[in-house]
Amino acid sequence: MKSAKSLYISGYITASSLGFGWAAYQFVVTSDWRWLGVAVTLAPILIFLSYLFFLKPARTSFDLPWVRRFTLLGAATTAAASVEMGWHPLQAGLAAVVGVFGLYAYIYWYSVYGKRKAIADGESLPVITLTNIDGKEVGLDEFHGQPLIMMFYRGNWCPLCMAQVKEISGQYKRLQELGVRVALISPQSHQQTRELAAHFDVQFEFLVDKHNAAAKTLGIVDEGGTPAGLEALGYDADTVMPTVYILDAQGKVLFSHLTDNYRVRPEPEMFLKVLEEAGVGR
Repeated sequence: MKSAKSLYISGYITASSLGFGWAAYQFVVTSDWRWLGVAVTLAPILIFLSYLFFLKPARTSFDLPWVRRFTLLGAATTAAASVEMGWHPLQAGLAAVVGVFGLYAYIYWYSVYGKRKAIADGESLPVITLTNIDGKEVGLDEFHGQPLIMMFYRGNWCPLCMAQVKEISGQYKRLQELGVRVALISPQSHQQTRELAAHFDVQFEFLVDKHNAAAKTLGIVDEGGTPAGLEALGYDADTVMPTVYILDAQGKVLFSHLTDNYRVRPEPEMFLKVLEEAGVGR
């Protein structure tokens, strides 16, 4: 079942795109500054999302200050022009509801997960079973004897996740030197996971968490969290909250990162620092 957040993000992006196109067209045709204000209000989130999908950063700031400032500037322009030219309900609605309210909902509601209970350092993870790209079951005990980085990511559709996978792939040689194994885990299909493994071509474990069974055990499932419409591309409605665990050679937790915001993720250097401080590779 889709969550309110899933329906919201798909609706918000659609409304912002259509609203921006209509406002820009109306300004060109009419030279009405109220429409220019609407276009400026809606443009920042579209620019930001394009930045995510095309430049693929692994993380962003929590509150997106430049996006907020330009959105509020556009809304203020619409309001000021309306004082001079008269109130227009469609312009006001697009600027205030879609532009300002929609953005603040994205930053302070949609992006935020809330606190989750982490497994304490020194403890073992619960028993979980995953499958590799060939469909073979894989248990955590199969990784004992070497340190392990476990990274749960949402799927190939998530640009931040793909950037994070790219970052850790860039550390492949150093992790090999330290004798560290890496397991990248997602609820997406085996075919989608095989495509990702072929793209990066590193000796990591690309694993599938069928039906989010492991994520549910660990308390990191995001029910209905996949944006509405991505089911058409083969993704399940439920996904996982981006999470990282680093385990020692005995399977004990050295480090955990359970972000409370899907856009705020640890720097890759942090993983190496944790491993080095634990004496891995000495």
